[in-house]
Parts: sequence; C-alpha cells; structure tokens
Amino acid sequence: MICTYSKEFTREGVTGIENAFISQYLPLSSGDAVKVYLYGLYACGNVAANQDLTAFAKALNCPEETVKSAFSFWEEFGLVTVISEDPYVVKYHSVAEAGYNKPRKFKAEKFGDFSKGAQSLISGRMISTNEYAEYFTIIETYSLSVDAMLMIIKYCVDLKGNDIGYKYVVQVAKDFAARGITTVEKVEKELSSYVLRTGELEKILKAISVKKRPDIEDLNYYKKWTQELSFEPESVLFVAKLLKKSTMAKLDAFILELYSTKSFSPAEIENYAMEKRRVYDLAVKFNKALSVYVEVLDTEVDEYIKKWLSYGFTEPTLLILANRLFKDGKNSLKAADAMIEDLRLKGVIDISSVTDYFEREKATEEFLKKMLLTCGINRRPTPWDKENLALWKSWNFSEEMILEAAKMSAGKGSPTAYMSGILSNWKNREIFDLAAVTEDEKTGSSEQEEYNREYERRRTLAATRAQKNLEKARSSEEFSKIYERLFGIEKDMAFAEIAKDEKTLLSLENEKKDLTAKGQAILSSMGLDFNDLSPKYACDKCNDTGYVGSHRCDCYGKLVK
Repeated sequence: MICTYSKEFTREGVTGIENAFISQYLPLSSGDAVKVYLYGLYACGNVAANQDLTAFAKALNCPEETVKSAFSFWEEFGLVTVISEDPYVVKYHSVAEAGYNKPRKFKAEKFGDFSKGAQSLISGRMISTNEYAEYFTIIETYSLSVDAMLMIIKYCVDLKGNDIGYKYVVQVAKDFAARGITTVEKVEKELSSYVLRTGELEKILKAISVKKRPDIEDLNYYKKWTQELSFEPESVLFVAKLLKKSTMAKLDAFILELYSTKSFSPAEIENYAMEKRRVYDLAVKFNKALSVYVEVLDTEVDEYIKKWLSYGFTEPTLLILANRLFKDGKNSLKAADAMIEDLRLKGVIDISSVTDYFEREKATEEFLKKMLLTCGINRRPTPWDKENLALWKSWNFSEEMILEAAKMSAGKGSPTAYMSGILSNWKNREIFDLAAVTEDEKTGSSEQEEYNREYERRRTLAATRAQKNLEKARSSEEFSKIYERLFGIEKDMAFAEIAKDEKTLLSLENEKKDLTAKGQAILSSMGLDFNDLSPKYACDKCNDTGYVGSHRCDCYGKLVK
C-alpha cells in the first residue's frame, strides 16, 4: 500500500494533526479508525513506513480488513480517497480540502425492515455496521428499491451460501444498478433470465472443466457473446468444448479473437482453430528442428511463423531451412528470419526452388573442396573462398580454368592469392579458354617464376615484420585486451548486420571506434600504428594496396613494401 499527499495537502505543508480534524471528526470515529488515520498520515511523510497493506496492518497489529474498513470510513468524510484496491493506494486530503464533509447518515427506521430481512437471509454470520452502510449507500446512490436489494441478496446467498462475504453481494448489486436494473420487476426478470440460461451455462462450465454453479458474471459473459457479438448458443458451446480446461475469461478472450476474424459458425470456428493449431504445431516442430526452446509461442507465431507463411513458405520448406540452419550452427530465430528474408528477396520460396538452391550450394561446396585440394589446401571451404569463386566466375572464368589456376598454384605459400594473380593476368590478356594457356605458363615461365619468387620473398618479409610488431604491441596487457575485443567485434557486427539489428550494430561501431582510438594511442607510444600489425604491400604500377595473401592487383605489377 502507498499513502501520498494530494497536491493541495502538500501545498499547505501540513505534517501534524489539523485542529479541525480533532474538533470535527475525532468525536465521530472509533479507536481503530483514528489509529489507522494517524499512522497513514505518518506514513505519507515517512518512506520506511510507507509500505504495502500487509506491512501497514502488521505495524498497527490489526487485520488488513480493519485497515481497509477504517479508510472506507474516512473516505465517507472526504478526508481520504482509495485510489486503488490492488495494490492498495490511499490519497490523503486536508480538512479544508474535504470541506468538512459529514458521512451520509441513514435513518434507522427507513432501513429497519431491510436490515431484518438481510440478516435473516445471511443467517450464517452477523452483518456488520460497515456492511449495512455499504448496502444503504447502494440503495440510496442508485435508487435501488429495498425489495430489489433483498432479492439480490437472496440470489447471492442461494448461489454462495448463507455465510457469503458482503463484497460479492455489493459487486452484483452495483452491476445490476449500473445496467439500470433497480426495480423488483427488473431484478426478477434478470434473475429469471439467469435461471432460464442456467442449463446452457452449466454445459459451458462443464465443457471448460469449471466445477461451480453459474452466477451472474457468467450470465453477463453469455449475454455479451450471444447478444452483443451475435454468436449462436451452439457456437459458444462448441468453442468451450474446443478449449476443454479453461476459464470463462479465457473463453471470452478466444471468442473475441474469433469475432475479430469473423468466424461465427461451428464450421468456421473449427477451421480457424485447426489453422491456429497447425501454426502453433509448426512453431513447435520448427523449434525442435532448430534445437531452440521458446517458453511462450505466441510472440514467435505472431512475429515470425505467420509472416513466413504469408510470404508463401510452406511447412516442409520451413523445416528444411530449420535443419539447414542447425547444421550450419545458426540455430536462432533471428538467424532463421535473416535467411528467410534473403531467400525471399532472391525469389527462392517454394520447396523445389529451395531444394535447387541448396543443391547449387552443395555443388559449389564440393567444387571448392576440389579446388582447395588441387592447390594443396586441406580444409573446409570458408565464406572468403566462396567470395573468391564468385569473383572469378564474374570475370567469365569457367570451373575448368579455375581448376587449372589451382593446379598451377599448388605448393605456393598462399595458393589462393597466387590463383587470383594468375586469373587476373589471364583476364588482362583476355585468356578465357584453356587451349590459349601456353605450356610455359602451365609449367611456369621464367618471368612468372621470378614474379612468384619475388612475391614469396616480400610476403615472407612482410609477414615476419608484422608478426614482430604484433608481438611488441601485445606485450602491453591493455593493448592485448583491446586487440582481442576488436577481433571479436568484427564477428559480432557481422551477426548484427545479418539480423538487421541496427541498434546493436550502431553500438558495436561506436565501441570499435573508441577501442581503435585507445589502441592507436598505445601503439603510438611504441612508434607503431595498426597498419604495422598486418603484412601489407603496394603495387609499383598502380599503387593498389592490400594484405598479402588476400589480394593481387589486376595490373600484375611487382609488390613493394
């Protein structure tokens, strides 16, 4: 519970007890009411005392109901306002702000017969003064007839037992009054409607495995479904049987969902439910194939599954993709979404096109393995290898020509870089047919051999120099940590870019910029910079630059440091 001052109370700056409270209200209140009021006033200006309702009641050594009853008493005077029941929040007002209100007084003789009748109906316990006050207030406020109120109490007692709590009675009475049911005739008609619908309501409650007698709240739900939303009784019962173990609130939520999709008849409802179940089952299968656990499927279904299905992807296709992602170690829903968006842009959607796409990917993978083995490299192909292959094919080289270049590169220090040099040389000379490649080139001409030896010498020198510089830089523990993090950031940025996570990408870019500046400051103190940590070269003809082992310029000039 939280007690706070109103703006007016705070503005007046009163922290003690107002004289007006003592003279006007103290004589009218009980000891418990005064105790609760004073402690609440104290709690308003004391953070330690301003806790929840349980702590408040414990501090006063009294039940929570006593605290709430006392605040209800003071609310009648306008000294406080109960803002919220859960959590229990009370706002204090100054006496001046309250306007010296007096609680509504009821003449005993006016409600004498009602009081006797109510007590005879609620025979399992004594009705308290506060409870009577609640009933009198409802009767007066809503112009509810005394006999109508007694009929409501009798209905509640018949439903809940003769020791029923008064809050339920008050709730039902207010519900009736709010709907204009204030006379004996109207209450009788409402209860008759309830009795007539009891059989239908019992079937619904049984269908959702709720073991209780139907009440007015259930009837209100039923009227909402059948009158406001226009569902036939058999359709409501059909929905209840579909849900099985549930609650009236959940049944209401599902019927509203059906209403939004204009599914009214049992056939329409069954089709919608089957489709919904199919989508959720697909989410479960997809997660299993992807090897991920999602506790609440609703978000996944709304954010991903429904979207993918709307693109035209089918269940078999999505499961193929999930298995592929798991095999590639990209088992996350974000990675799956990124792949599916990429395939969609490429027009790869139906199962045959997806199958063909992965067959082409497999063929590319197999060719790359063959190419790497031909040039003497025994490892799995990497994305960089795929990029090189795509580049060489964009130069109009056939796989036969690429394999020939691989054969000529076997035994070299950096075979793939050597291959790139050979192919760029052929491209400049417009040699795209294997028959045009001379035997000297295949065996290695003196000019080619001289170039290769020079390249290897400079590559070795550049690599050795870079390695020494790196070892020197990493002798600084601070720089070593920065260097390791910069290496990891590149990978993190790649994943963020794939997932189209702009916020994370921007954060990583800022982190990289900051770390690079800090790292450069440390390197400068050693007479180095980041370029000195990588084996770089420059072409003496075109001045093109790049890292040794990853680039050959098209003009095929000599490499100089």
